[in-house]
Amino acid sequence: MASTGEAGRAGAMGVSMRMTGHADLTLSGLIAIVSTATGALNVSTNPQNRNGWIDRAALLDPDEGPLSDLIERLIAAGFGANRRAVSASLLLRQGWAAGPIIAAHLVAGRVLRIEDFSLRFSGATLVESVWIRQADAWQPSTTRGLRAGTLKSLLLFSEPLLDSQSAWSGYSRHALWSMLASSWLAQFAAIGERLGRRRQAVHEARVMLGNHSELARALPDTYEMACGKRSEFCQVLKACCLSYKGYRHSFCASCPLVPNQERFLRNREWVCRNR
Repeated sequence: MASTGEAGRAGAMGVSMRMTGHADLTLSGLIAIVSTATGALNVSTNPQNRNGWIDRAALLDPDEGPLSDLIERLIAAGFGANRRAVSASLLLRQGWAAGPIIAAHLVAGRVLRIEDFSLRFSGATLVESVWIRQADAWQPSTTRGLRAGTLKSLLLFSEPLLDSQSAWSGYSRHALWSMLASSWLAQFAAIGERLGRRRQAVHEARVMLGNHSELARALPDTYEMACGKRSEFCQVLKACCLSYKGYRHSFCASCPLVPNQERFLRNREWVCRNR
C-alpha cells in the first residue's frame, strides 16, 4: 500500500491512487514513466486546464451533455455519417486512450487499473489527453498474471462504452470489439517501437488479447511493410469503421472491404513516402 507520504502527494495531485507490490516504484513514478512512453497522448493526474473534459459517466450518455457535443463534431468532421459510424469512431478513440495501461504493461511490467478518468479531444476530434482521476497498480509475479491483469484493466476502461454504444447505435459488439482491438494493437506497436522492441510488443498484444473470446475473433490481421530502413505494422480489420459513408467517400487501407492488392500498394506508398 502507498505510504502516508505518498498518500499525501496523491491527495495534493487531486487523484485517488494506490500502489501495491514493489515499493521501489510509486504509483506517481509509474504515471511519470507512462507519460513519457505514450508519446503525443498526454497523460495527467492534475491537469492545469480543467475545461473541455468528458468524464467517464458522461461518455456513457450520447444523447446529451459533452458526448452529444462531441458526436456533433464527429459528424461535422466526416466521421459520423450514421450512428454506427459514430460508435466505430468513438471506440477507435477510446482504444487509443488506453495507452497508459499498455505503457505500464510494456515499460514497467505493471498492471495499471484506471478506475476513474476523463478524456479531452482535440479540434480534429482525436483523443489528446487522459486525466487519470483514480487508479491503482501492482506488479504480478508471473507473465500470465501480468497479461490477465492488463486485459482486465483494458476491459474495465473500455467495455462500458462498448456496451453503451452498441445499444445506442445498433452496431454489433463484434464490430466495436474490432475497433478497440485495432487501437490497442496500434498502441502496443507504437510504444513497443519507442522501446526498440515493436515486434515483441505486437506479439504480446496478440497473445494477451487472444485470451478473450470476443477479442480473439475481432483481432485484426497484421503484417509488416518495409521500405528501405523504415517499416510499419499494418492492419486488416475484421469490421469496417464506416468512415467511407461520410463526405470523404473513401475506404481506409485497413478496411476489410479493400482488395488486398490495392491495400498493399497504398500501404507501400505510405511507408515509402514517409521513410
